[in-house]
Amino acid sequence: MENVSNESGAGAPLAADSSALAGVVGRLRLQIGGKTVGVLVVHDGHLELLADDGSVDATLVCATSADVVAILRGEINPIVAVLRNRAKLLGDRSFGTKVVMGLRAGSPFARLPIERSPFVVGDNAAERGA
Repeated sequence: MENVSNESGAGAPLAADSSALAGVVGRLRLQIGGKTVGVLVVHDGHLELLADDGSVDATLVCATSADVVAILRGEINPIVAVLRNRAKLLGDRSFGTKVVMGLRAGSPFARLPIERSPFVVGDNAAERGA
């Protein structure tokens, strides 16, 4: 982990660098139960978490926002998450696996309060039981 920034203001992207993702390029959509909450843009080790729903290479579908946060922080084994039906990859699974395993190897988001990020939290009223 070399650099992490969180510019102030609503909608500001979270950006970070991770040497574990050097050489990896693409876009990973993040979804909670089928609802898009953001896109993780990876460009040769530089990561940006955006509120964008454009074209992507792969989609990571998680059961809860806590699962998304745990995967972005590298706190959860992605293989176990898939086996427990907490997460699944759609699209280019090779790219998606590289990104998720790269985050597991050394996530630059480990110390960032991304659980409060509008890109991850979104509108999860159903998840909160509201």
